Amino acid sequence: MNKWSGRTKGFVLGYQIFIFLIKNIGVRTSYFLLHFVVPFYFIFLSNARKNLSLTYKQIIKPNPLNLFVLIYSNFLNLGKNLIDSVAVLTPHKSKYFYTGKGAKYLVELFNNSQPAILISAHIGNWNVAGELIKNKGGVVNIVMFDGEDRKIKKLMEDNVGVNTYKVILIKKDLSHLFKIKNAIDNNELICIHADRYIDGHNTIPVNFFNKIIKLPEGPFALASKLNVPYSFVFCVRNDIYEYNFSATKPQFSSDKNFIANQFVSQLEQKILRYPEQWFNYFNIFEASK
Repeated sequence: MNKWSGRTKGFVLGYQIFIFLIKNIGVRTSYFLLHFVVPFYFIFLSNARKNLSLTYKQIIKPNPLNLFVLIYSNFLNLGKNLIDSVAVLTPHKSKYFYTGKGAKYLVELFNNSQPAILISAHIGNWNVAGELIKNKGGVVNIVMFDGEDRKIKKLMEDNVGVNTYKVILIKKDLSHLFKIKNAIDNNELICIHADRYIDGHNTIPVNFFNKIIKLPEGPFALASKLNVPYSFVFCVRNDIYEYNFSATKPQFSSDKNFIANQFVSQLEQKILRYPEQWFNYFNIFEASK
């Protein structure tokens, strides 16, 4: 059974090269060079390739050729999203813009000093989303596992700076819950991903593409217990510099199962529209058995 450990993977040299290129040559050139880098990852990251294949077969059921193209496109889009994550922290940030619906709901939250829970998934690019939300005047806290390689993190901070949104790291001692409560008390937004869980953590069963899978209980329990509105928010790449940003109308519910099923409905729609941008490299169907 393939389980997610909460850690991401990366090569420091690769980040060094792309940071240099983005800062000195530009985003388009960095995109072009991905065509020489992605085949390496495609060949040697066999587990990620295998799990994408199993997942796509459950969801989309493509023929062998389309499956190959879809998996390769996923790797390529991940590279483009990583480049954009760096670029929005450089002077290239001014070139980025978004289309879509729902940003007005977040602006209303900001204007009314209303805290809220923003529930999302590993689809698209939340680094870009965080910057876009910040530009609207909101304070965003992203709840996440500290799975980024520390050498890569230091490299990013030394060369392009830190993200302007706040990060709340999930800790075994549950201290992150106090930080979340403090952020809510300060009328800030909490963003949390809800499409991965770590073995041993509480989960909630949902019907996902006609299969019962497990999702982490935490995001939905928070939304149901904190007495603040929640919204499902996604930010996916359309083209160079262009992202599609969507947010559902904020609402309240004290039923975590209801919120989880709402989330799944939204996630299914996004995956069917942007299957090559769901960067979920473990078999969520197998892990839920």
